[in-house]
Amino acid sequence: MPVLPSFLSLEDRLCDPATAKYRIIPVPYEGTVCFLAGTAKGPEAVLAVSDQMEHFDEELLIDFTRSGIATFPPIPAAGSPPEEFCRIYETVKQHSYFQRGTIPIFIGGEHSITPPIVRAAAECYDGLSVLQFDAHADLRDAYTGGKFSHASAMRRVIEITQNLVQVGIRSFSEEEWRDCPDRIMKVITPRMLRDDWLGCLKNITGGLSGNVYMTIDIDVFDPSFAPATGTPEPGGLDWRQVTDILRVVFETKNVIGTDIVEVAPFGNGHIVTEFLAARLVAKCIAYSEAAAAFRR
Repeated sequence: MPVLPSFLSLEDRLCDPATAKYRIIPVPYEGTVCFLAGTAKGPEAVLAVSDQMEHFDEELLIDFTRSGIATFPPIPAAGSPPEEFCRIYETVKQHSYFQRGTIPIFIGGEHSITPPIVRAAAECYDGLSVLQFDAHADLRDAYTGGKFSHASAMRRVIEITQNLVQVGIRSFSEEEWRDCPDRIMKVITPRMLRDDWLGCLKNITGGLSGNVYMTIDIDVFDPSFAPATGTPEPGGLDWRQVTDILRVVFETKNVIGTDIVEVAPFGNGHIVTEFLAARLVAKCIAYSEAAAAFRR
Protein backbone atom coordinates (compact mmCIF):
# COMPACT_ATOMS: atom_id res chain seq x y z
CA MET A 1 0.00 0.00 0.00
CA PRO A 2 1.62 3.33 -1.06
CA VAL A 3 2.15 6.09 1.49
CA LEU A 4 -0.42 8.82 0.85
CA PRO A 5 0.01 12.56 1.47
CA SER A 6 -1.12 13.83 4.86
CA PHE A 7 -4.08 16.17 5.16
CA LEU A 8 -2.86 19.80 5.02
CA SER A 9 0.78 18.68 5.47
CA LEU A 10 0.73 19.99 9.03
CA GLU A 11 3.77 20.41 11.27
CA ASP A 12 4.53 17.46 13.53
CA ARG A 13 2.93 18.76 16.72
CA LEU A 14 -0.44 19.16 14.93
CA CYS A 15 -0.50 15.79 13.17
CA ASP A 16 0.60 13.46 15.96
CA PRO A 17 -1.76 10.43 15.96
CA ALA A 18 -1.37 10.13 19.73
CA THR A 19 -2.77 13.59 20.47
CA ALA A 20 -4.77 14.72 17.42
CA LYS A 21 -8.53 15.04 17.91
CA TYR A 22 -9.34 14.52 14.23
CA ARG A 23 -8.38 11.36 12.40
CA ILE A 24 -8.25 11.25 8.59
CA ILE A 25 -8.55 7.67 7.35
CA PRO A 26 -8.31 6.96 3.60
CA VAL A 27 -10.39 4.02 2.35
CA PRO A 28 -9.52 3.57 -1.36
CA TYR A 29 -12.03 0.80 -2.00
CA GLU A 30 -13.59 0.42 -5.44
CA GLY A 31 -15.21 -2.96 -5.88
CA THR A 32 -18.82 -2.50 -7.04
CA VAL A 33 -18.63 0.54 -9.35
CA CYS A 34 -21.09 0.10 -12.19
CA PHE A 35 -20.46 3.17 -14.36
CA LEU A 36 -17.49 5.58 -14.21
CA ALA A 37 -14.50 4.16 -12.35
CA GLY A 38 -11.87 5.98 -10.32
CA THR A 39 -13.04 6.18 -6.71
CA ALA A 40 -10.05 4.14 -5.54
CA LYS A 41 -7.94 7.18 -6.46
CA GLY A 42 -10.21 9.58 -4.59
CA PRO A 43 -8.46 9.61 -1.18
CA GLU A 44 -5.00 10.28 -2.57
CA ALA A 45 -6.32 13.03 -4.87
CA VAL A 46 -8.19 14.79 -2.06
CA LEU A 47 -5.20 14.62 0.29
CA ALA A 48 -2.82 15.82 -2.44
CA VAL A 49 -4.66 19.11 -2.95
CA SER A 50 -5.36 19.76 0.73
CA ASP A 51 -2.03 21.47 1.41
CA GLN A 52 -3.14 24.33 -0.85
CA MET A 53 -5.84 25.37 1.62
CA GLU A 54 -5.61 27.97 4.36
CA HIS A 55 -5.83 26.73 7.94
CA PHE A 56 -8.01 29.68 8.94
CA ASP A 57 -11.76 29.39 8.40
CA GLU A 58 -13.13 32.52 6.75
CA GLU A 59 -16.64 31.98 8.10
CA LEU A 60 -15.89 31.18 11.74
CA LEU A 61 -12.62 33.14 11.98
CA ILE A 62 -10.74 30.33 13.71
CA ASP A 63 -7.68 28.19 13.02
CA PHE A 64 -9.37 24.81 12.68
CA THR A 65 -6.10 22.86 13.01
CA ARG A 66 -5.56 23.78 16.67
CA SER A 67 -6.80 20.45 18.10
CA GLY A 68 -4.65 18.41 15.74
CA ILE A 69 -5.42 16.50 12.55
CA ALA A 70 -3.61 13.20 11.99
CA THR A 71 -3.67 11.25 8.74
CA PHE A 72 -3.65 7.49 9.25
CA PRO A 73 -2.56 4.75 6.83
CA PRO A 74 -5.19 3.68 4.30
CA ILE A 75 -7.47 0.79 5.15
CA PRO A 76 -6.34 -1.93 2.69
CA ALA A 77 -8.84 -2.61 -0.06
CA ALA A 78 -8.47 -5.85 -1.95
CA GLY A 79 -11.08 -8.55 -2.22
CA SER A 80 -14.75 -9.25 -2.79
CA PRO A 81 -17.42 -6.97 -1.27
CA PRO A 82 -18.34 -9.26 1.68
CA GLU A 83 -14.66 -9.61 2.60
CA GLU A 84 -14.16 -5.86 2.34
CA PHE A 85 -17.17 -5.17 4.56
CA CYS A 86 -15.57 -7.34 7.26
CA ARG A 87 -12.07 -5.94 6.67
CA ILE A 88 -13.20 -2.32 7.03
CA TYR A 89 -15.29 -3.10 10.11
CA GLU A 90 -12.50 -5.05 11.81
CA THR A 91 -9.89 -2.38 11.00
CA VAL A 92 -12.04 0.42 12.40
CA LYS A 93 -12.62 -1.63 15.56
CA GLN A 94 -9.00 -2.73 15.89
CA HIS A 95 -7.66 0.82 15.72
CA SER A 96 -10.43 2.25 17.94
CA TYR A 97 -11.13 5.01 15.43
CA PHE A 98 -14.30 5.88 17.35
CA GLN A 99 -12.47 6.35 20.63
CA ARG A 100 -14.20 8.99 22.77
CA GLY A 101 -12.58 12.39 22.42
CA THR A 102 -11.54 11.80 18.81
CA ILE A 103 -13.47 12.23 15.58
CA PRO A 104 -12.68 10.11 12.50
CA ILE A 105 -13.18 11.35 8.95
CA PHE A 106 -13.03 8.59 6.34
CA ILE A 107 -12.21 9.52 2.74
CA GLY A 108 -13.43 7.06 0.11
CA GLY A 109 -13.56 5.23 -2.09
CA GLU A 110 -17.06 4.18 -3.07
CA HIS A 111 -20.16 4.41 -0.89
CA SER A 112 -20.12 0.75 0.09
CA ILE A 113 -17.50 1.63 2.74
CA THR A 114 -20.19 3.31 4.87
CA PRO A 115 -22.14 0.35 6.35
CA PRO A 116 -19.16 -1.35 8.05
CA ILE A 117 -18.05 2.00 9.46
CA VAL A 118 -21.56 2.69 10.78
CA ARG A 119 -21.65 -0.79 12.29
CA ALA A 120 -18.46 -0.05 14.25
CA ALA A 121 -19.73 3.39 15.28
CA ALA A 122 -23.07 1.99 16.50
CA GLU A 123 -21.19 -0.32 18.86
CA CYS A 124 -19.52 2.71 20.46
CA TYR A 125 -22.42 5.18 20.59
CA ASP A 126 -25.92 4.43 21.82
CA GLY A 127 -28.89 5.49 19.71
CA LEU A 128 -26.74 6.39 16.72
CA SER A 129 -28.42 8.19 13.82
CA VAL A 130 -27.08 8.66 10.30
CA LEU A 131 -27.32 11.76 8.13
CA GLN A 132 -26.84 10.96 4.44
CA PHE A 133 -26.09 13.61 1.81
CA ASP A 134 -26.55 12.00 -1.60
CA ALA A 135 -28.12 12.22 -5.04
CA HIS A 136 -29.27 8.60 -4.79
CA ALA A 137 -31.31 6.83 -2.13
CA ASP A 138 -28.99 3.75 -2.16
CA LEU A 139 -31.82 1.62 -0.72
CA ARG A 140 -31.78 -1.29 -3.18
CA ASP A 141 -31.55 -4.62 -1.42
CA ALA A 142 -28.95 -5.69 -3.98
CA TYR A 143 -27.51 -4.34 -7.20
CA THR A 144 -25.65 -6.14 -9.99
CA GLY A 145 -26.06 -9.27 -7.92
CA GLY A 146 -24.60 -8.08 -4.65
CA LYS A 147 -25.99 -6.93 -1.30
CA PHE A 148 -22.79 -4.98 -0.59
CA SER A 149 -23.07 -2.74 -3.65
CA HIS A 150 -22.60 1.02 -3.40
CA ALA A 151 -26.26 1.21 -4.51
CA SER A 152 -27.29 -0.78 -1.42
CA ALA A 153 -25.26 1.14 1.15
CA MET A 154 -28.20 2.71 2.97
CA ARG A 155 -30.23 -0.51 2.86
CA ARG A 156 -27.42 -2.09 4.86
CA VAL A 157 -27.24 0.96 7.16
CA ILE A 158 -30.92 0.72 8.14
CA GLU A 159 -30.24 -2.87 9.17
CA ILE A 160 -27.86 -1.36 11.74
CA THR A 161 -29.87 1.70 12.76
CA GLN A 162 -33.35 2.74 11.67
CA ASN A 163 -32.55 6.37 12.45
CA LEU A 164 -31.62 7.65 8.98
CA VAL A 165 -32.16 11.12 7.48
CA GLN A 166 -31.55 11.48 3.72
CA VAL A 167 -30.84 14.86 2.12
CA GLY A 168 -30.39 15.86 -1.52
CA ILE A 169 -31.95 12.71 -2.97
CA ARG A 170 -33.17 13.12 -6.54
CA SER A 171 -32.89 9.61 -7.96
CA PHE A 172 -34.41 6.33 -6.77
CA SER A 173 -35.68 3.15 -8.39
CA GLU A 174 -39.09 1.55 -8.52
CA GLU A 175 -37.71 -1.19 -6.29
CA GLU A 176 -36.71 1.35 -3.65
CA TRP A 177 -40.14 2.98 -3.83
CA ARG A 178 -41.85 -0.40 -3.56
CA ASP A 179 -39.68 -1.86 -0.78
CA CYS A 180 -38.94 1.25 1.28
CA PRO A 181 -41.87 3.65 0.71
CA ASP A 182 -41.69 5.04 4.26
CA ARG A 183 -38.06 6.00 3.64
CA ILE A 184 -38.64 7.49 0.20
CA MET A 185 -41.56 9.55 1.47
CA LYS A 186 -39.29 11.18 4.05
CA VAL A 187 -36.31 12.04 1.86
CA ILE A 188 -35.47 15.73 1.65
CA THR A 189 -35.01 16.65 -2.00
CA PRO A 190 -33.30 19.72 -3.48
CA ARG A 191 -36.71 21.07 -4.50
CA MET A 192 -37.97 20.76 -0.93
CA LEU A 193 -34.95 22.65 0.36
CA ARG A 194 -35.55 25.38 -2.20
CA ASP A 195 -39.26 25.72 -1.37
CA ASP A 196 -39.10 25.44 2.46
CA TRP A 197 -35.56 25.87 3.75
CA LEU A 198 -36.40 26.46 7.41
CA GLY A 199 -38.94 23.65 7.49
CA CYS A 200 -36.40 21.25 6.02
CA LEU A 201 -33.75 22.25 8.56
CA LYS A 202 -36.25 21.54 11.31
CA ASN A 203 -37.04 18.12 9.81
CA ILE A 204 -33.34 17.28 9.47
CA THR A 205 -32.42 18.12 13.06
CA GLY A 206 -35.69 16.71 14.39
CA GLY A 207 -35.11 13.41 12.64
CA LEU A 208 -31.66 12.90 14.14
CA SER A 209 -30.76 11.60 17.58
CA GLY A 210 -28.12 13.17 19.81
CA ASN A 211 -25.24 11.13 18.34
CA VAL A 212 -24.88 11.51 14.57
CA TYR A 213 -22.68 9.88 11.96
CA MET A 214 -22.63 11.71 8.60
CA THR A 215 -22.01 10.19 5.19
CA ILE A 216 -21.50 12.61 2.31
CA ASP A 217 -21.59 11.29 -1.25
CA ILE A 218 -19.97 13.99 -3.34
CA ASP A 219 -22.73 13.61 -5.96
CA VAL A 220 -25.11 15.39 -3.58
CA PHE A 221 -23.64 18.50 -5.18
CA ASP A 222 -24.82 19.59 -8.57
CA PRO A 223 -22.35 18.36 -11.23
CA SER A 224 -21.44 21.97 -11.96
CA PHE A 225 -19.77 22.01 -8.52
CA ALA A 226 -18.49 18.42 -8.34
CA PRO A 227 -18.27 16.82 -11.80
CA ALA A 228 -15.69 14.13 -10.95
CA THR A 229 -17.93 11.39 -9.60
CA GLY A 230 -19.17 8.05 -10.86
CA THR A 231 -22.87 8.82 -11.37
CA PRO A 232 -23.52 12.59 -11.51
CA GLU A 233 -27.14 13.73 -11.26
CA PRO A 234 -28.40 17.17 -12.38
CA GLY A 235 -30.34 19.38 -10.01
CA GLY A 236 -28.08 18.98 -6.98
CA LEU A 237 -27.21 21.17 -4.02
CA ASP A 238 -24.66 23.97 -3.97
CA TRP A 239 -21.79 24.62 -1.56
CA ARG A 240 -23.69 27.03 0.67
CA GLN A 241 -26.72 24.77 1.04
CA VAL A 242 -24.61 21.81 2.13
CA THR A 243 -22.35 23.76 4.49
CA ASP A 244 -25.28 25.64 6.06
CA ILE A 245 -26.92 22.30 6.88
CA LEU A 246 -23.63 20.96 8.22
CA ARG A 247 -23.19 23.95 10.49
CA VAL A 248 -26.66 23.57 12.00
CA VAL A 249 -26.13 19.85 12.60
CA PHE A 250 -22.75 20.38 14.26
CA GLU A 251 -24.24 23.11 16.45
CA THR A 252 -27.19 21.02 17.61
CA LYS A 253 -25.90 17.42 17.61
CA ASN A 254 -22.88 15.38 18.67
CA VAL A 255 -21.33 14.48 15.33
CA ILE A 256 -19.14 11.48 16.09
CA GLY A 257 -17.68 10.87 12.64
CA THR A 258 -18.03 11.48 8.92
CA ASP A 259 -17.19 9.92 5.59
CA ILE A 260 -16.84 11.66 2.24
CA VAL A 261 -17.12 9.27 -0.68
CA GLU A 262 -17.41 8.83 -4.46
CA VAL A 263 -14.75 11.30 -5.61
CA ALA A 264 -13.54 9.82 -8.90
CA PRO A 265 -10.71 12.06 -10.18
CA PHE A 266 -10.67 12.97 -13.86
CA GLY A 267 -6.92 13.53 -13.93
CA ASN A 268 -5.33 15.85 -16.48
CA GLY A 269 -5.41 18.78 -14.05
CA HIS A 270 -9.19 18.82 -13.54
CA ILE A 271 -9.23 19.03 -9.73
CA VAL A 272 -12.36 21.03 -8.91
CA THR A 273 -14.06 18.09 -7.19
CA GLU A 274 -10.98 17.17 -5.18
CA PHE A 275 -10.66 20.74 -3.88
CA LEU A 276 -14.33 20.79 -2.96
CA ALA A 277 -13.99 17.51 -1.05
CA ALA A 278 -10.86 18.72 0.77
CA ARG A 279 -12.61 21.94 1.74
CA LEU A 280 -15.57 19.88 2.94
CA VAL A 281 -13.27 17.96 5.28
CA ALA A 282 -11.90 21.27 6.56
CA LYS A 283 -15.40 22.68 7.05
CA CYS A 284 -16.49 19.65 9.07
CA ILE A 285 -13.47 20.08 11.33
CA ALA A 286 -14.04 23.84 11.67
CA TYR A 287 -17.72 23.40 12.56
CA SER A 288 -16.82 20.69 15.06
CA GLU A 289 -14.22 22.94 16.67
CA ALA A 290 -16.63 25.88 16.90
CA ALA A 291 -19.39 23.71 18.36
CA ALA A 292 -17.03 22.25 20.96
CA ALA A 293 -15.88 25.72 21.98
CA PHE A 294 -19.49 26.87 22.30
CA ARG A 295 -20.38 23.92 24.53
CA ARG A 296 -17.41 24.65 26.82
